[in-house]
Amino acid sequence: MNRYEGIAVILLIVLFSGISYYEGNTQVSRPQFNTIAASLYAPFLKTAISDAGISGSVTAMGSVAAAQRVVLSPDQYSFFLSIDPAVIQDLLYPRNISSWYVAVAGDQMVIGVSPRYSATVSSLNQSLYQAEINNNTALEEKYLSELLSTILSGKATVGTSNPNTDPEGYRALMMLQLSGLMIYNNITHYTSELSYINSTGKLYEVTSGSALFAYLESGTVDFDIAIYRSAAIEQHIPYIILPSMINLGDSNYSSFYQRSSVTIVSDGQSVTLKGAPIYLCFTIPDSSSDATQGAVLALYIISPQGKLLMKSYGITPLEMPLIFGNVSSVPAPLSYYVNSTVLDLK
Repeated sequence: MNRYEGIAVILLIVLFSGISYYEGNTQVSRPQFNTIAASLYAPFLKTAISDAGISGSVTAMGSVAAAQRVVLSPDQYSFFLSIDPAVIQDLLYPRNISSWYVAVAGDQMVIGVSPRYSATVSSLNQSLYQAEINNNTALEEKYLSELLSTILSGKATVGTSNPNTDPEGYRALMMLQLSGLMIYNNITHYTSELSYINSTGKLYEVTSGSALFAYLESGTVDFDIAIYRSAAIEQHIPYIILPSMINLGDSNYSSFYQRSSVTIVSDGQSVTLKGAPIYLCFTIPDSSSDATQGAVLALYIISPQGKLLMKSYGITPLEMPLIFGNVSSVPAPLSYYVNSTVLDLK
């Protein structure tokens, strides 16, 4: 066992017993390592790195753009936090950069609302929420249709992110496709309306969803067509709740979600992504220069302390983190906990 593996084992005791570890009177320091994360979750990752006692940096950008950066320089990153497993599976797996990932939290899409429009949609939003609670699909369709008619009327400005750089962008399209299927059995009904808004100059597209926060607050954008609920809560953005059938946040609707799909361009190649439940997930590139420290960070994130940290950022942790793929490639000490009471093998 080398020095860092030894430190990692000690940290496991720290994480799951709640004690602090010191070497003499000085807290153990570790070399800096580089991580990359979906921009909306970069603040969480920065805090997790600090709380785990690791010296490291976080590069923040949309998950697709981040995966493309990892493809170009896989040995430079020791941890990749993505808001979509498909980014790892479809962009990293084929290039033999990684062959596994751990899902640590769930999320769902909501529609962000600017302050000047929040009163306008408040009553409809409450009615839609009540219909969702009561599992009244007919009323869900009615109120969702009225809300989307307001949002996509051409009178309001709408924001979204680029599907080729940020999963929030292609999930916005998936949500609209699923809404069309749910209400009209027509997958293109609402995406066609979004295309029309784009032709009028009232669609704002950004490379990363976090860039829309200021636009919503100022009223430059009236609606963010699809934002993660955790981000809306953390940023205090008013939002419209969406039915489970279309919010990409309920695994019970996995088969329905798969009826939506968006083709993006990554590294000059077209990749078609299908709708699926949202998971915040991570992996460590096989060629990472410091996979052990990446594994130590991973263990902190799935620890009780890490789950509490997620909740403080509005993220809903899975009761049991799930590991997918080729577990033989998972670095120690994370590998010690595969298929245990800490990390469930899928």
